[in-house]
Amino acid sequence: MIPHAAPRWRQPWLLLLPLVSLLHSIPGAALRYDSDFVNYNLNQNQSAVDPLDYWGTWPNHTFTPSPGNWRFPFYTLFLDKFVNGDPTNDNANDTVFEQEVMGTQLRHGGDLQGVLATLDYLQGMGIRCVYIAGTPYINLPWGSDGYSPLDLTLLDMHYGTIADWRAVIDEIHRRGMYVLMDNTMATLGDLVGFDGFLNTTTPFTLQEHQVQWKSDRRYLDFDIGNDYNDTCSYPRFWNETGLPVDPDVTAQMKGCYNSDFDQYGDTEAFGVFPDWQRQLSKFASVQDRLREWHPPVRSKIEHFACVTMAMLDVDGFRLDKATQITPDALGDWSHTVRQCALRLGKENFFIPGEITGGNTFGSIYLGRGRQANQSVATLTDGVTMDNDTVGNFSIRDPGQNALDAACFHYTIYRSLTRFLGMDGNLASGYDAPLNWVDAWNTMLLTNDFVNPNTGVFDPRHLYGTTNQDLFRWPTITNGTERMLLGQFITTLHMPGIPMLLWGEEQAFYVLDNTASNYIYGRQAMSASLAWEAHGCYNLGSAQYYQFPLDSGADGCNDQWNALDHRDPTSPVRNIIKAMYQMRQNYPVLNDGFFLQQLSNQTRQIFLPGSAGVPTETGMWSTMRGRFAGVQDLSGSGQGNQSVWLVYQNDNKTVTYHFDCSSNDSTLIAPFDKGTTVKNLFSPFEEYTLEQGPVTLGFEGSTKPNGCLSQLELEGYGYKALVPKSAWVGPGPMMTKFVPGHDARVASTVAPGKQETVPIELHFSTPMDCDSVTDTLELNSTTEDGSTAQLDKGSVSCLTVQNVDPADFIGGLPTQWTWKANLINVANGIHSITVKNATAQGQGNSTNAVDHLLFRTGQPDNPMVFPRQANYTRALLTKDADTGALLVRHKAAGADKFRYSTNWGSSYSDWLDYHGGNQTLAPQAWSGTARQAWSDDHIILQYWSRLAGSSDHIQHADTNRDTLPPRRFPHIFMHGPFNQFGFDAGLPNSLTLDDTDGMWKFPFMAEWPLADFQLNVWGMNPDGQPDQTFVYGDIDGDSVLDRLPPNSLTTTVINITAVPPSPYLAWQIVLNDGNYRFDLLPIGSRWQQMILFFLLAFVPVLTGALAIWAFMKSFYAVKFNEIGISNKKALIPLALRRAFRRPAAGEGDLETPPHTGMMSSWRSRPASTSVDALGAAAGAAGRRSVLIATLEYDIEDWAIKIKIGGLGVMAQLMGKNLGHQDLIWVVPCVGGVEYPVDQVVEPMSVTVLGMPYEVKVQYHVLRNITYVLLDAPVFRQQTKSEPYPPRMDDLDSAIFYSAWNQCIAQSILRFPIDLYHINDYHGAVAPVYLLPQTIPCCLSLHNAEFQGLWPMRTPQERDEVCRVYNLDPAVVQKYVQFGDVFNLLHAGASYLRVHQKGFGAVGVSKKYGKRSYARYPIFWGLSKVGQLPNPDPTDTGDWNKELPKDEDIKVDPGYESGRAELKRQAQEWAGLDQNPHADLLVFVGRWSVQKGVDLIADCFPAILEEYPQVQLMCVGPVIDLHGRFAATKLDVMMRKYPGRVYSKPEFTALPPFIFSGAEFALIPSRDEPFGLVAVEFGRKGALGIGARVGGLGQMPGWWYTVESTTTSHLIHQFKMALKEALASKPETRAMMRARSAKQRFPVAQWVEDLEILQTSAIKINQKEAKKANRRSGNRAGFGRSGYSTPSGMNTPGMMTPGMMTPGMMTPGMMTPGMMTPGNATPGNMTPGTRTPRSHSRNPS
Repeated sequence: MIPHAAPRWRQPWLLLLPLVSLLHSIPGAALRYDSDFVNYNLNQNQSAVDPLDYWGTWPNHTFTPSPGNWRFPFYTLFLDKFVNGDPTNDNANDTVFEQEVMGTQLRHGGDLQGVLATLDYLQGMGIRCVYIAGTPYINLPWGSDGYSPLDLTLLDMHYGTIADWRAVIDEIHRRGMYVLMDNTMATLGDLVGFDGFLNTTTPFTLQEHQVQWKSDRRYLDFDIGNDYNDTCSYPRFWNETGLPVDPDVTAQMKGCYNSDFDQYGDTEAFGVFPDWQRQLSKFASVQDRLREWHPPVRSKIEHFACVTMAMLDVDGFRLDKATQITPDALGDWSHTVRQCALRLGKENFFIPGEITGGNTFGSIYLGRGRQANQSVATLTDGVTMDNDTVGNFSIRDPGQNALDAACFHYTIYRSLTRFLGMDGNLASGYDAPLNWVDAWNTMLLTNDFVNPNTGVFDPRHLYGTTNQDLFRWPTITNGTERMLLGQFITTLHMPGIPMLLWGEEQAFYVLDNTASNYIYGRQAMSASLAWEAHGCYNLGSAQYYQFPLDSGADGCNDQWNALDHRDPTSPVRNIIKAMYQMRQNYPVLNDGFFLQQLSNQTRQIFLPGSAGVPTETGMWSTMRGRFAGVQDLSGSGQGNQSVWLVYQNDNKTVTYHFDCSSNDSTLIAPFDKGTTVKNLFSPFEEYTLEQGPVTLGFEGSTKPNGCLSQLELEGYGYKALVPKSAWVGPGPMMTKFVPGHDARVASTVAPGKQETVPIELHFSTPMDCDSVTDTLELNSTTEDGSTAQLDKGSVSCLTVQNVDPADFIGGLPTQWTWKANLINVANGIHSITVKNATAQGQGNSTNAVDHLLFRTGQPDNPMVFPRQANYTRALLTKDADTGALLVRHKAAGADKFRYSTNWGSSYSDWLDYHGGNQTLAPQAWSGTARQAWSDDHIILQYWSRLAGSSDHIQHADTNRDTLPPRRFPHIFMHGPFNQFGFDAGLPNSLTLDDTDGMWKFPFMAEWPLADFQLNVWGMNPDGQPDQTFVYGDIDGDSVLDRLPPNSLTTTVINITAVPPSPYLAWQIVLNDGNYRFDLLPIGSRWQQMILFFLLAFVPVLTGALAIWAFMKSFYAVKFNEIGISNKKALIPLALRRAFRRPAAGEGDLETPPHTGMMSSWRSRPASTSVDALGAAAGAAGRRSVLIATLEYDIEDWAIKIKIGGLGVMAQLMGKNLGHQDLIWVVPCVGGVEYPVDQVVEPMSVTVLGMPYEVKVQYHVLRNITYVLLDAPVFRQQTKSEPYPPRMDDLDSAIFYSAWNQCIAQSILRFPIDLYHINDYHGAVAPVYLLPQTIPCCLSLHNAEFQGLWPMRTPQERDEVCRVYNLDPAVVQKYVQFGDVFNLLHAGASYLRVHQKGFGAVGVSKKYGKRSYARYPIFWGLSKVGQLPNPDPTDTGDWNKELPKDEDIKVDPGYESGRAELKRQAQEWAGLDQNPHADLLVFVGRWSVQKGVDLIADCFPAILEEYPQVQLMCVGPVIDLHGRFAATKLDVMMRKYPGRVYSKPEFTALPPFIFSGAEFALIPSRDEPFGLVAVEFGRKGALGIGARVGGLGQMPGWWYTVESTTTSHLIHQFKMALKEALASKPETRAMMRARSAKQRFPVAQWVEDLEILQTSAIKINQKEAKKANRRSGNRAGFGRSGYSTPSGMNTPGMMTPGMMTPGMMTPGMMTPGMMTPGNATPGNMTPGTRTPRSHSRNPS
């Protein structure tokens, strides 16, 4: 959101985001240099157009050479989850889905500055390479893991600039450390969708799918393609067996699409699938796969990698999902990257990759690749392999080395999980053996370890105990002990590289995954409350049987999880650091390639979930040394000294006993008998070796090997033993800090004062006291700028006499302490730095710069106590005069802050923090009344440089001193029970309880309930649920979670438990301080059951009675004997008026005119006439109204174009609105000669970006000005068919586009007061005028037809918008309804936005209400009123009185003369001339709307039952219902000769047909007005039909329609027929007499129309004034402003152009929906097109 301005309801992730918008591009556009983003764009070539011309390099920089040996410790980190060194980039895309202080699923805020501030911590532990996991490139705003890049040359702004990257990498290199960067190579983000599978998993097929862009976002450098190539050169594929795939698979690999992407479908992340399928498919439905095996695609990927290296000086790339890349393509890529590295002076560039499969399949990728049948014969052959000999065992050519090593070796990890006691299906196909020595020897035989840069054997697999995709070991029972044993195996035992995940050294244990089949822990390194709040894991594990969760289930109760974790005194960190030092002291532990298992004492344990796979459990004895004859490591440390490794994986302490005289049961040592060996791990115990039974001859020894007859090992214990003479212990380390790293100390003095704080430093070795004192540095962040000082006089040092045992195996206990007082300690955050302190005597030092933190402050300081101080009452006050907010800061220790006064809808920029009082301006906000809140609220967010965190929040309110704290403005519950908020009739607001400060909501449903959400903002002004702050509980820990908008997981709280007996419902209770909620049972089942039984019998009886009464009243035929009557009201008129609720406008068009008029019209005399109206209008100036119809009548030219119902009403306006000036826009149709009158300037319309000309002439007749439009697109229509035959194809879209654009231009040409829209045909015309508005009315003659064109895909949406020449944003706001372009919706939307929903009317009293209830497009209006059509022949004066009963008399002469009229009708139709026959007539269209099929279905039975009945049906066939009816009636004509006449065609009927019939059949399913009933009634035929729309007002028999099912309609119609036929002759005569007197006066219609128009004009003007005040712009029309309109280039307005009339011929298109690529106007000749420009500019 944009700070200070964005409305509450805007959904920001749908907006053009500042960087993601770079992807908005037209296919074919290329990345261009943009100076605005030079700080993030790796391409610095300003003239580059082709991606292969992109380039950039680090100027004036000497690139760092590669290390000769990569076998040193690596540290893995996610930038975002590490340390926040710069808060200004936390929300770089300015959305609400980036940083989330209380959540774990969005961003934490870590960045490059945070890494820079933490390098001392990493280097001090012995780390030599920083592996930055996740690519550095731009992802979606919430994509904090970096694995879904959207562009491979644009950096993610959340982490820093190019300069920041260079600063960090430079400093890393300066320290002798290196950088390994992640690279996805073959996978990108999620922008491509498969046709037919946009919202579901796509099945894999080698025939590929056609694809489309999911939205208007694009990759700039890669494109999709749907042109199929029958022959494609597929790469080679291998199975997990290590052998090529079978021919039956490769035989299917023939054709493919010409695309930069693989379009074969999806493959799940988990599950068993062929590896070749994974290499061709989209990853897990969320990462598009590039066709990297296609050379043009691969060349770009290679080039982008080289640009990254040249710009940033990285030392290696780790390939994500490496085995999902085709092997040969990866070999080519790696070769190119190595060549680029050589040009930069990097001669040993490192390219490891993620190998998730077994060892056999991984061997295909390692080096030049080996198949399963290419293993070397001996270990010596493997170790001595080089570039000259490896070719005999390779599948790729020289230089095509794909991977140098496995980066996190999953085969070793899977073995490790079983070794450490996990239970389940833990293996992958063709894994290496479970025994560590056998596993290494297998890799020596099967893996190509030859370094392509040096040509020598160089194994560099990276091993670890966990990574960013796996669970944290300390989360389970004995987890830390298991993890340390795993570190022993991966760091000391296995030849290769040790790899550490951030936080492992601190024993992180919190898990934050959202699915049980993908468990991981990504806790932030710097301080954050989120991982404490969400620290109680509850999902379990789908992979591990009976997952032994322990501490991970209780992390939410451990405040340690909220602290900073860069603690140099951590015991686990010290143990790992000691292991790294062992690798330096003993070269065999770093580079020794020889492993020898000496002995073991183990047993097989079968765990219940392992399907019979045993877990070998017990104790092992192995040796790690140099490979004799091949290696000489004597140049450093202890040289070739081998190390004896002894370890066990039992979970308890075991004392092992051995027989040193037996080969079968001895514990053999690799050293000679009599040697005293010493453990390299604390407590450094010693053992003297007895004589063993064998002589192994290590290092040329001829003496018997030593033996131990007894050895005790703790659970998961390990030892590393060397001869005492060669023993080198670990260097000195800090073991403890008091009061504790990042301790929170409650201040004992007032703010602004200083105090004394005692501290202690503990060390593993006696230290030089002065050295420690002298190396100490202090740094403080305080409000007064003071820094704490060391009181050197208080320093005391002490050697510890009684050493406490270590917490973990190998842990270094405290041997020596340093104590002192810090003075002048002000409230704030304080850092203590110990720089390379020296030990006593030895000269050894810590060789580290260690930083320690502690914080001191008041209880309401959020920097010190963020949990309890996240709300305070003394923070905020408001100036009553100015409205300014005064903040009294309480965050001593902060460096920066920002604030929000609209609950996080927008934030200020980050400001420097100085403490004290500060005046802040309230920020703008808009939303609904339900979204508003009382009193002022502020959210303050603080950042600390020392803490490396901005996760410090403080809330405050004004005027709520006696009310509980609140951290939400309100909370709404959305779920299936209320259609996720769309059903506004159900209460859904949580209430903040004044007694305990909890949000509560009692909820009852049918249990178990599926799910619901908690939505902070509820429903937005646009009627849609807000998507910004939606919470659920996705991991079942009863703490609210918030997910990014593209998450595949639904954000819901799931309730499955039934309330316990005797309770009935749940009460949701939410603590907004920690986001934890509870479900408390409430209510009583017994009360409910009693109520149920009480109501069980009464409703049955009353229901039966009600049903009987309803059936008798509602379903019975309404026998209307008198027509319209005066309604009698129980409440007096004056009282009704006093309490009447006004409509959206001044008048209420749903009430009869004499009760619903405006006051100015109520005062008129009862005999108001059209002339009187004209006089009244004239007094204020004549009103000018524009109408536009395709049916019309030009009287003096004798031109009538299909004068149907709509045409009659348009004609009526022309003849009866003499007091108005009428502008009537009409099209010229084909086959009609139009006289030439006043030819004027032609109009220009734009279709598909091309301008076309429409000729125009004016013709004036009385008060009517006809605007005649002449163009081929209109001339295609005929006099009898002026409408296009379809409404969903391209031809009709072009027709209506030209029609509406011409109407809009006509509005601009004439000074009209109002545009009166009739149905959908011209409903979009006002939209072209925006931002200017014109008063409008909308008459609904038949809302069934709405003008629809599909917009299901981006291509269809773009095409329709271009046909109509409308901006997509305008279409989305006004025209689009669902996935459809809806013309009628445009009219309704226009009224909703610009006239408060007022101005739409139906053409009968019922039709407006019926349309409003039936069609959702009108639901945004206040209502649809009524403007009943009149009888066009009823032009007499209207006195607003209905005929009196005494005036209704039967005319005997007329009745006697009807017999002759009947005879004439019978004669005309060829029926029997029976004077006693009941003649029933149907005249009209034979369609489903008119119900002719019901006549055909009902009358066989009627004709049989009533022999005197005759039937006559005449009219044209319109649809299949009419055709079937014609077939049935034709059969009845033959079956009942002389009684049935059927003529299914348009026929001019003589008048006696209407006058001679006894009854008129009108069984319409929908009849907006029902003029046919009036016409027949006037002439003596009584109506029998449906009581829908305007029917039922004339005397007749009218049945109610409740269901549209045919059976129901037939039943109702038959009832009406039978009642009519049973009526008496005198009753019918009286009904005919009443019909003759029934009035539908034109004068009444004119008066109602005047009220409608006047109200519409007033409301429009009022709304326009409001808009002007808001925007400061003119946004309406004045009568004098039409000739020179402004704003013509605004969205929605037409583009001028010129063409000749003969050019505008609509395109010829196959009937059907509009197809992308075919949307052209056909033979129309386009004007000049303006080229579209493309930019990478993210704005």
